[in-house]
Amino acid sequence: MKSGKFLATLLSLLMLLSLALGGCSSATDDTDSPDTNNNNNNPPASETPTTPTGSQLIASILAASPNITSFNTTSVIEMTIQVSGMSVRTVMTTNGQEDLSNQKAHLTTSTIMTGEIESTLEMEMYLIDSIQYFKITNSDQYTGIQLNTWYKMLMDAQTQNQNWDSQTQQNDYLFSKSTLTVDGSETINGVSCWKVTITPDMEELIQYLNEQQAVDDPSSITNPSDNLKNIKMTAWIAKDTSFVVKMDMSMDIVTEGQTLSLVMSISIDNINQPVTITLPPDAVNAIQLG
Repeated sequence: MKSGKFLATLLSLLMLLSLALGGCSSATDDTDSPDTNNNNNNPPASETPTTPTGSQLIASILAASPNITSFNTTSVIEMTIQVSGMSVRTVMTTNGQEDLSNQKAHLTTSTIMTGEIESTLEMEMYLIDSIQYFKITNSDQYTGIQLNTWYKMLMDAQTQNQNWDSQTQQNDYLFSKSTLTVDGSETINGVSCWKVTITPDMEELIQYLNEQQAVDDPSSITNPSDNLKNIKMTAWIAKDTSFVVKMDMSMDIVTEGQTLSLVMSISIDNINQPVTITLPPDAVNAIQLG
């Protein structure tokens, strides 16, 4: 498994997950820390909703998906690759805004690698319709391109679909073939939520990783129980809107003598609030790649 290919897959998966979420920060237990900052978002105690079943929540999530049109997103991905006695840890932090209605996004990322390979890379990116604009703002490694210079490249059809497909299609992948277990209630950034454990459909997850070329030989991942281990997925779903407001995920991917441990947390806020994403003037004449 090549780290470069998997990093590309993480970016695609990050976009996929963020498109399926909506609104969050830190979590506290409802019984210990009742929400006092945003009473309008939560029903009074006399109207506390009955705990839904997992299948009821899935139906609500899929029904609510088309209502998400814009948001801010923050994510942290930690990835450790172990192969031939070597270990490399990568931490990628991303902040951004997405305007799905107008097919625009603005992201900044910081990637730090430690261990056998040490490197720092900071990047700013705009996605406008079918074009990706980016510039590397900081790097201690040779990248082959100039620092603080805008480049652009046309996204292929698959990437465009992942970026701009409808919320229903994105959530269909994440939830329609999964099993949800309701673990209780927690408050996320002032929003009362159902906390759920997600048990994904293993075959669908394997198929997605293969389609994204996360491994050199897609046929090498044929047995989910052998290749995907220690999978844990947790989500927080707003009780009033059925938006998935936070997602945590961890797993180990084992193939061809390599082990990749992945921990990811994505949070989103300002759902459906006005957002302005404008390409900087110096990016208009970006250098064409590809």
